[in-house]
Amino acid sequence: MKIKLFGVRGSIASPGTETIGYGGNTACVYVEGVESHLIFDAGTGIRLLGEEILQDTLPVYLFFSHYHWDHIQGFPFFKPAYQQDRKLYLLSDHLPESPKSILEQMADPHFPVPVENLKAEVRVLPIEQGRIDIGELKVSTFAANHPGGCCAYRIDSPHGSFAYVTDNELFPPQQPTSTYEQWSAFLKDVDILLHDAMYLQEEQEGIHGWGHSLIPQVLQLAVDAQAKHVILFHHDPSRTDTQLDQIAQQSREWMKEQEGFHSQVFLAREGDCYELDTGILEYSPA
Repeated sequence: MKIKLFGVRGSIASPGTETIGYGGNTACVYVEGVESHLIFDAGTGIRLLGEEILQDTLPVYLFFSHYHWDHIQGFPFFKPAYQQDRKLYLLSDHLPESPKSILEQMADPHFPVPVENLKAEVRVLPIEQGRIDIGELKVSTFAANHPGGCCAYRIDSPHGSFAYVTDNELFPPQQPTSTYEQWSAFLKDVDILLHDAMYLQEEQEGIHGWGHSLIPQVLQLAVDAQAKHVILFHHDPSRTDTQLDQIAQQSREWMKEQEGFHSQVFLAREGDCYELDTGILEYSPA
């Protein structure tokens, strides 16, 4: 199972000299299927992903965590949606609205190209009882803690397992949709856990309830769920490369100090590729 990161920022794209190392595009993660493409979220990173898969006409399964701007705003620039022979399936779960609502952004006064210009066969594909199989990939869903709702995904395959958990507040001020104990169970023994880790501990006072997790909380979850590898994701747009390097170092030092189980810690970086074969990870940095 091959996983490649195309957008790793939260809230808003943040291009610039101080963010070029980790990348400034918003959320988009690619999982290579057998005769299919699986994409998680359509932030600004999906534009470059579209360029990479433009030479084939394999079906695309586009999963949405939720419909906030930073997770959908790249869709109108996704060139495969304009291909005549492409099948494009939109999927989500645990959300009050259909994923077809993302097409509403392609209308005046927000966008000059109307949705009628999409040449691909675009259909909403339902997820029944929190599970859908796409070839050998078995995708499970789980309700995340985020204002307005959010969906997490876990993929299990013969080659390994991967979880995509963005915009999730592990300890929200209100009653959680999913408790910490439930998260630990859902993510138990996952090979790669990619999780929202937007804020530092000292930043909690101003952002508690916004629907994002603190970095130490995510590291602890990785240990408690015994996730073999954890990728800290959805970086704050104001976080510089230097600051993220420091977070990476501190997070790895924290993990080394834990007794018993240790996860391997990565910070999400655009272009990074992770490949699982029977649970063994091969990491290819951008």
